[in-house]
Amino acid sequence: MKRKAYLALLAVTLLAVVSIHVHWTTSDNGTLLVIDNKPVDFLGAINNQWNRVARTCSAVTRLSPHEEKYQTVQSLIRNYSPPSSQTAVIASAWALESWTLVEVEFQDLLPAVVLIQTTDNQTQIVPNAVWSGYTQPWKAAPYIRNYIEQQVPQMPVALTRCFDPQSQSFN
Repeated sequence: MKRKAYLALLAVTLLAVVSIHVHWTTSDNGTLLVIDNKPVDFLGAINNQWNRVARTCSAVTRLSPHEEKYQTVQSLIRNYSPPSSQTAVIASAWALESWTLVEVEFQDLLPAVVLIQTTDNQTQIVPNAVWSGYTQPWKAAPYIRNYIEQQVPQMPVALTRCFDPQSQSFN
């Protein structure tokens, strides 16, 4: 065979193999790339990479356990819906201005990301901005960021954009 014939045969074979093993599927929650029947959130991965490149996190701080604000939000979450919430373990806490975004895991509850706001020296959980549960097969960070931004549009977007899940539940 001539070289062009080999290239054409190679291209047809490659397309056939890819079409058998790779396709897109759409559901209520979004579009997934399926490779050998395994769903992959390709668009979420791209979104996550773009977010890392485009965001500015200089004003966002990651709280540590010895800080008063960290202890305040931990106490608030543990007392939110006892007794199950009393086992709360914070995986990460991010703060910007009067807002705090907390990633938390529990013994008997699903993992959660909780938005907290402090106004007039009163700290409270924003009830309509609590993500609870797993996101599989979608990438957790873009999925949760989008949810919280839609629920509370007045919150500074930098807070969610700089949120990177740290717990095993969301990685």
